[in-house]
Amino acid sequence: MRACYFGTYEQNYPRNKVIIDALRSAGVDVVECHLPLWELTRHKTGSFFGPKSLILLTFRIAWGYLKLIGMYLKRAGDAQIVMVGYIGQLDLLLAKLLTRVGRRRKLIFNPLVSLYDTLVDDRGLFHPGSLAADFLFFIDRWSFRLADRIILDTDVHIDYISKKFGIDRDKFARVFVGADQEVFFSGHRVEKDTPFIVLFVGKFIPLHGIPHIIAAASLLKEERDIRFEIVGSGQLHDQIMELCRRLSVKNIAFTEWIPYERLVEKMAQAHVCLGIFGESAKASRVIPNKVFQGLAVGMPVITGDSPASRELLIHGQSAILVPMADAQALAQAIRSLKQNRALREKIAAGGRAVFHEKCAVQALGQQLEAFCRGVLGRS
Repeated sequence: MRACYFGTYEQNYPRNKVIIDALRSAGVDVVECHLPLWELTRHKTGSFFGPKSLILLTFRIAWGYLKLIGMYLKRAGDAQIVMVGYIGQLDLLLAKLLTRVGRRRKLIFNPLVSLYDTLVDDRGLFHPGSLAADFLFFIDRWSFRLADRIILDTDVHIDYISKKFGIDRDKFARVFVGADQEVFFSGHRVEKDTPFIVLFVGKFIPLHGIPHIIAAASLLKEERDIRFEIVGSGQLHDQIMELCRRLSVKNIAFTEWIPYERLVEKMAQAHVCLGIFGESAKASRVIPNKVFQGLAVGMPVITGDSPASRELLIHGQSAILVPMADAQALAQAIRSLKQNRALREKIAAGGRAVFHEKCAVQALGQQLEAFCRGVLGRS
């Protein structure tokens, strides 16, 4: 089987790399027709949506699509499937047209997120009912309808997208996010006795609920042997720094950026990895990269208890699940893991086991290969 991974997707984003690696692990010949576009800007907030930036982006897309057409005609060959990756909503029309030229091919979309859900409902960058919000809703619905099939990360996310945009539920398949196992794999752990390090890695966006992590750190600030490390930056940076000042939090070390390949080194020095704790509806529908990466490395993970997390994790066995937006519960979970090394080891082992059973590249590859055969109508 041959597949063409197509578009302006972020080539270095974990979801795209994991899906490509998974397909290849199952024997699928994957050729890439890729135009670098979205990875040129790390944080897609603020000035990224300004008039000048959007005009420049439009020209880049138009010129890039001419290059993509030539690339596709040269490389696609006898591919039976075209898959458009994250972020690819704008690529669907071109991909659809190309799959109808010459040899007919099936079109699969791997969006990871809805643009409307992310930028309007979750991050609040545009107001519902505004022209920009309506445009994002249209782009989402249009792209989902153009695809022959769609893969998303959780069943509750699929339910939301299906209902929100009026897309047939049978058009979707759940494929967990997984982790890049060339970077994140067990064996890196160098756990030290003191201090007890609680690590969070991610963008400063509402989904992640970082203010609740800050509040939990404040509740634990008298426990001198517990230290928090937060790696990242983004939309809520100023608000988070102000919250730290207001709460007089001194037990958090901030690092704005670490090269992706070195994140595992930072994780190896920690005792616990944190997931997400946001109050938004989206936070209840997704399991973020950081959770899968923690599981892959063999870290005990604490994350918010949600319908999405319960699709994969069991509290007390493969992770510690705490109520969303509850700093008190998060602080208590951290304290419990610090005081109980046996529990940490049990959670770490259970998380690693569930990762390899359901989320490792080989497991995802078998699922995706069977899914693609089904899309092509093969038994």
